[in-house]
Formats: sequence, C-alpha cells, structure tokens
Amino acid sequence: MTEPAARPRVLVNFASSLDGKINPAPGHRAGRFMMSRHREDFRRMVALRGRADAILIGAANLRADDPDLAIPADERAARRGGGQREPLRIVVTSVGAGIAPEMKIFDPARGGPAIVVHTARMPPEARARLAGRAELVELGATTVAMGDLLAWVAGRGVGILLCEGGGDLCAQLFAARAVDEIYLTIAPRILGGARAPTMVDGAGFEPDQIPDGRLASVEQLGDELFLHYELTWPA
Repeated sequence: MTEPAARPRVLVNFASSLDGKINPAPGHRAGRFMMSRHREDFRRMVALRGRADAILIGAANLRADDPDLAIPADERAARRGGGQREPLRIVVTSVGAGIAPEMKIFDPARGGPAIVVHTARMPPEARARLAGRAELVELGATTVAMGDLLAWVAGRGVGILLCEGGGDLCAQLFAARAVDEIYLTIAPRILGGARAPTMVDGAGFEPDQIPDGRLASVEQLGDELFLHYELTWPA
C-alpha cells in the first residue's frame, strides 16, 4: 500500500496592483472588488481550480468576497456524470466568526464538498450553524498549524492544493516551506495604503529565508501581466 505524501504540491494564485496590494485598504472598499479588469484573469483562476484536488481560503477572504471556489459548470457536470470528484473547498478559521451557512462555498450545487477546518475554540453555536452545510475538522487547540493541515489534506488524497488567499494564510504556507508555484496577475492599478493587504502578510521573513522563485512563464495581455514562478526548497 502506498503511503500518502507528507504534503500536497501547493499553488498560490493572486492578482496584485502595481504597488503590491491585493485589496484596498480598510475603509476604501465598497462591495465586491475585482483587481483585474480583464476576463483572462478569471479564466486562468478557474483553470487552476480545475487542476487542483482542493482549494483553500482563509476566513477573512471568505467573509470579504463570498467566493464559490467552483470549477466551471460544464466541467462540474462532466465530472459528476463520470463519477469523478470535484475539488474539495476548504476554509480555515479559528472560531467560525462571520461564516454563514448561506455562503456560496457551502452550496453543493456550485461545487465539491465543503470543509471547515477550525480550532478547539470554535463555540458550539458556530459548530451547530455549519455542521449541516460542511464537514467540520478540528485541528489545533488555539490555532490551526499549517503542518497539521497539510498532512490532513494529503491524507484525504489531495495531491495538488490551490490557495486563493489571504495574505496571512499564504504567509503560513511560506513559513511551512510549502509553496511550490506562484501564479500572479499584475494589474495596472495603484491602491496604496499602509494597511492594505498583500499576497504575503504576517510577521515577515528574513531576507534569505524564502528561496528565490524561478520565472517559468510570463505573458502579457493588454496592460496586464501573468507571471508563473516555481520555488525549490533546499532539503
């Protein structure tokens, strides 16, 4: 019997402004916000989702954008018709604050199984609210350790994990030496703001703590750039 991999291959996908922001600063956003003004960014995002066995998002991004984390409807129908599984849709949260069962991630008509990975601190009322809409997985007493999460998804047969944010979750993946590929759309916009989120937030890293990425491809469409980097971590 083959042993499960220690962790899946991890891809991260973001769209960024020229000044490195992935969202407006607090107080400067009203309603839904799309960084890219080009349809190609969305097309590439759903194509990446189609490659993944699971799609991962942080609770803050879920609350802000309410994404469905779904693959295209025709591909979804083909997979269901052929008995193939759709990507798992996973949100990571400490206590489940602001996560509502009406969110798109929990709609089975839109995508694959929904999973809420949480800590022991999630109160009973939050568990009861979400239990009928998602699989609840408790990992950690006060925080969800990234190593435990990666081992858990690997045990569920996830070979490719796609992270769609936010910056704190992505920072944890880098800290765990677990990011293998970065897909980055650069949009010709300036958002500014010292408190505006970036692709990697958290406490930061030493200058040589994270290996340099290798530029695997770069494409231009109009005034937007689509970058693909690969990272190799030393043994």
